[in-house]
Amino acid sequence: MQELRVFVLGRMVPEGDFAGDNYRYVRRTKTVSVASIIEGAAAALYADGKMTDPEGIRVFAPEADNRTNIVLSVLNHIESSDLVIVDVSDESPSVIYELGAVNALGKPYILVTGDSLPFYLLQSRAIMQFAFKDEYDPSEQSHVELRNRLLDNYRSPDGAGFSESVFSAYFQGLPIVNIAGPAGIATGYHVNTLYRFGRSGSGFLQKVTKVVEDRGGASPTVWEGRLTALVVVIPDIVEIDNFDDARHDLEFALESEGLPTMSASILEKQEEGEYNKFGFGGMMLRDRPDIVIDIPRTVYPLSMVPRVRIARENENRFGAPAGRRRQIRRLMREFKAILDWNIANERAQNDGAWTRIHFVAQANAASYIRKLVDKSLG
Repeated sequence: MQELRVFVLGRMVPEGDFAGDNYRYVRRTKTVSVASIIEGAAAALYADGKMTDPEGIRVFAPEADNRTNIVLSVLNHIESSDLVIVDVSDESPSVIYELGAVNALGKPYILVTGDSLPFYLLQSRAIMQFAFKDEYDPSEQSHVELRNRLLDNYRSPDGAGFSESVFSAYFQGLPIVNIAGPAGIATGYHVNTLYRFGRSGSGFLQKVTKVVEDRGGASPTVWEGRLTALVVVIPDIVEIDNFDDARHDLEFALESEGLPTMSASILEKQEEGEYNKFGFGGMMLRDRPDIVIDIPRTVYPLSMVPRVRIARENENRFGAPAGRRRQIRRLMREFKAILDWNIANERAQNDGAWTRIHFVAQANAASYIRKLVDKSLG
């Protein structure tokens, strides 16, 4: 069923001190009028057969929320809405700040105002000379224009065409929330790699597996047992910008610590008890194949995401290469922070396998793994 959840933003005026859970935190303002007009416009669309559900467009305004933390409430409503109507007629600093959040999140929005717009909004397709009345008036042109835009958003499968802003235009149509990439890359790595090792009951770290060395046509070296650790090596993609070089650098460093490596695959048992040929391929210590080492390949595309590409263009324009390098390292920190957050949630819900997943920066990886081996031997 098609539905459009609409949230109305506008200047909010506090109404005294907090008095209780049912306290109305703001006075009646123009947002209430806009919400009433939207309700009337939605009813008109249903009456005209433009919508099949009388509840197809639902509208909310801050005044309707009795929660004590109005700021948190507003942010929750922005994130959970399909469309945000923003009254900028008062040029309230709070409203402009909220509109910045709407733009950053890439939310579809419609501006309503009087006879002027703030400078950064001059290119926006705002509804000018909006009539702030207590109900929808089909003879009022600004109400009809809002009605038509509501219908366009209602019919849109994703609303993407209604979210452009000066920020998204700068990044060639992408909202700020989608221009970096660490969250998606980190979540993908968690699902496709970390979860396969740590998942409760059936992860690689919780059952007997076979490790088969990848040696082409030669007879492989086979080890069977329980894996003890997964060491995730976080590379510095500024210093070494491709996976193969990073792996060779790590192999050399481990060799210097007396820890030769091999390329190998983890095999799992099929239902009939035989080991299959499809497992996880990675780097392992030749003398301790129970320790798996992985450099996330997925981080290397971070050097090509829109924010970094813009930084590279600015580097050429302004001669500031340090800015691009800092940008990439910030993205890598965000990647690691999201992994930490996911792992913390897993550890809170599942058994101890997740504690055997280790993270270490590549510069410290060889010495860290050496200590891990020595500790297990001791």
